[in-house]
Amino acid sequence: MRHSVFGLEAKRAMMERDMKLKELAAQLGISSSYLCEIFKGTRGGEKHRKRIAEILGLQIVIVGKK
Repeated sequence: MRHSVFGLEAKRAMMERDMKLKELAAQLGISSSYLCEIFKGTRGGEKHRKRIAEILGLQIVIVGKK
């Protein structure tokens, strides 16, 4: 299973916190499968990324489109 850069960082942070995918998905109010797709990069999940980063203590850089 390949993950996006965001997904890899999120998974690393989850491991450090001993947090399961199901737990994070429940906090976000989304399914585990949808969260997994966000981590893989097959779904954008733009409206959830900021909250994921907040929960996991990650800093994210938002790159705008020109």
